[in-house]
Amino acid sequence: MKKYIIYILMLLPLLVCGCNQEDDVFEIFSSGQWRVNNYYTDCNWNNLAYKPGKPVLTTESDLKIVNSYTVVFEKDGTMSGQIDGGTFSAKWNADAKDRSFSITDIKAAISLSGRNAEFINRLKNVRYYQGDSKTMQLAPQDKTTYIQFNHR
Repeated sequence: MKKYIIYILMLLPLLVCGCNQEDDVFEIFSSGQWRVNNYYTDCNWNNLAYKPGKPVLTTESDLKIVNSYTVVFEKDGTMSGQIDGGTFSAKWNADAKDRSFSITDIKAAISLSGRNAEFINRLKNVRYYQGDSKTMQLAPQDKTTYIQFNHR
């Protein structure tokens, strides 16, 4: 009987630690460089495995541009990124309890137009996140579209 109690006591910390449903925000975001995969629409945000959405960009030339966009989230709440022909910087904030997310104070080092302007506008409208340290999605308030990033 004592042996079973000892085993239970040894497993108890693992069970307690495994019950935390909050994300480790810094593990997800501050884990290196992220590359934009695509924009998606017509999704089921609460179950992307069931209905992942339709890719917005389908031509090779559009994907080449958007796939070149990269972002690095720093632990101090700043971020920097590469866009077509230039860079940008901003501030970010995430709350693991409700998976809310915001990007503010975006400053581009070049004049924005075309795909660059579209990307920056999408970032400005982000309100939620989900994912892990390999793939993440950022969505606006309505959660019917999202930007997908892959860890580089």
